[in-house]
Amino acid sequence: MSGIQCCPCGDTFVVKKGMAAEVAPTAAYYREIAAEIKDFATRAQVPEVRRDLLDLAERFSRMAEFVERRYPARRTEPLP
Repeated sequence: MSGIQCCPCGDTFVVKKGMAAEVAPTAAYYREIAAEIKDFATRAQVPEVRRDLLDLAERFSRMAEFVERRYPARRTEPLP
C-alpha cells in the first residue's frame, strides 16, 4: 500500500483502500496515543480519572494489536 504526501514537510500516510480522503491509522499511531494517555494518567490527581485514562490507554493498545493482526502492512507508517 503506498502512502500519500500530505504536506511540504514530506510526511506520508497510508490511505484506506477505496477511501482516498481518509488516513488509515497504523499500529504505531495507536501505540503512540496509548503512551500519551498513560503519561496523562500518571499525572492525574483523581483516582477515578487515572483509572479511566489507563482503561482508555489499554483500548488503544488493543486497537494497535488488532491493526497488526488484521492489516500487517499498517504496523508502521510507510517510509518516504
